[in-house]
Amino acid sequence: MKKRRIILLWLFAGMLLVPGCTLKNAEASSENQSDTATNSEEQTVKDISEMFTDRDKEIGYDEEDSALITLADNGTLCDSDAVQISENTVTITEEGTYILSGTLSNGMIIVDAEDTDKIQIVLNGVEITSAQSAAIYVRSADKVFLTTASGSDNILTNGGTYTAIDDNNIDAVIFSKDDLTLNGAGTLKIKAEAGHGVVSKDDLVLTSGTYDITAASHGLSGKDSVRILSGTFTITSGKDGIHASNTDDSSLGFVYLADGSFKITAQDDGIHADSSTTILGGEIEIAQSYEGIEGLSIDITGGNISVTASDDGLNAAGGNDSSGFEGTGGDQFAATEGAYIHISGGVIHVNSEGDGIDSNGDLTVSGGETYISGPVNDGNGALDYNGEAVISGGTFVAAGSSGMAQNFGSSSTQGTVLVSVGSQEAGSVVSLQDSDGTELMQWEPDKVYTSVLISCPELTKDSTYTVSAGTYSEEITLDTLIYGSGQMQGGPGNPEQREMKGTPPDMDEGNKQGTPPDRNGENKQGGPGEAGENQGSSSDTGDSM
Repeated sequence: MKKRRIILLWLFAGMLLVPGCTLKNAEASSENQSDTATNSEEQTVKDISEMFTDRDKEIGYDEEDSALITLADNGTLCDSDAVQISENTVTITEEGTYILSGTLSNGMIIVDAEDTDKIQIVLNGVEITSAQSAAIYVRSADKVFLTTASGSDNILTNGGTYTAIDDNNIDAVIFSKDDLTLNGAGTLKIKAEAGHGVVSKDDLVLTSGTYDITAASHGLSGKDSVRILSGTFTITSGKDGIHASNTDDSSLGFVYLADGSFKITAQDDGIHADSSTTILGGEIEIAQSYEGIEGLSIDITGGNISVTASDDGLNAAGGNDSSGFEGTGGDQFAATEGAYIHISGGVIHVNSEGDGIDSNGDLTVSGGETYISGPVNDGNGALDYNGEAVISGGTFVAAGSSGMAQNFGSSSTQGTVLVSVGSQEAGSVVSLQDSDGTELMQWEPDKVYTSVLISCPELTKDSTYTVSAGTYSEEITLDTLIYGSGQMQGGPGNPEQREMKGTPPDMDEGNKQGTPPDRNGENKQGGPGEAGENQGSSSDTGDSM
């Protein structure tokens, strides 16, 4: 959400997008994508093979070649020379596979090996609580693979505080200084009374398994990246559900979701990346968030995605969590370098109090189905962009307020209709029919709305259609491919602005400017357990990671 001065240009402003058309030609050609791409530099979605190694995906292990560690309070047993046991602290020092079972009511597992060592830890019915630190702490290794054994249930917990045991700022139930991969065919429950669920100061990779994470701060956090191939995730977090942040290297700090099932409830962003956010597929439900999905760039090529946000649903802004709230300073209407949103597939449902889709750069839609409910205040719009917005395929429908409405730009090759529809109740049907009376789309917005934006492959120039929304109905002829525009269409001052069709709704005097929700101070510099991820670097002493 970008703050703006609201001027009485609302007479021709006004729309929130309305969902709807029957998706035909949803998979627009990649040729059209290249023609309509509006980001300043050509962007490509990284292939899965670049993101995950064969070892990341391997969940098998040889018990005969593994060290067995049986956990018990003041009675942990292991016959390997590579395992050191001091009361309830177990330290692994060499490359190999280690199978853990049993319980520690107040203890921890530490990996302190050579930086060339790869270590696999198999959790086979483990319950570890660490009252004042991480349950599992990777101090040094090349890479650690944390595998849940088939059919096993495992619980890792922090008791609510983190007391320094070395120079590193440990602030998560699972905390790794090096690359960390989680996989397996079992279940892992993580409870962080303070701090985060899982943190890696390099890459955090998850390729399989079932995870139930409750965290006071971020659920999953990676400095260089968070990469998820598959798995089932239930995340309840006080900050971001999935978080990646790296201010040292602009190519890092990204989130990559290939597949999986996600249910995220966050007080801050559902998914946040300082760099790119890429979603290839999966079932993603963000049930509560400040901003739903955020990144400097957002690529969505597939998946079934549902987002509920108290601010923006999708936000291409970059920077730390506050970027979507206050902006980055300077000209609020200027495009941010590298910022874009590209939707080429998937089914996306957004319910937002702020902007439905907000790009500080370009917006490209070439496929998929996108449906947006909200906002209801005239200080936000269903569609908000600072660069260009181009649609060449797919279905894009939204219903919401009229005060900051935008339509797609004139470079679009697919028809769009933007109309003001008066005040309509939540659940009142939005539909589009062609001149033969064939219904092309039907959808029920979740909230009250005063404007509607519809784009689908069936919309063609010089054809006549009937747009209905609750008690409103109007027959329109697309004398131009882009029918109707809000006050900000095509960017501030764009000479292509034209009056939006339909009758503008009455302006609620108390609703001229949207009020951003309170972030409860979540973006302030935190103390121990608040992690330095929001500042893009670790608060660890003296090392760059």
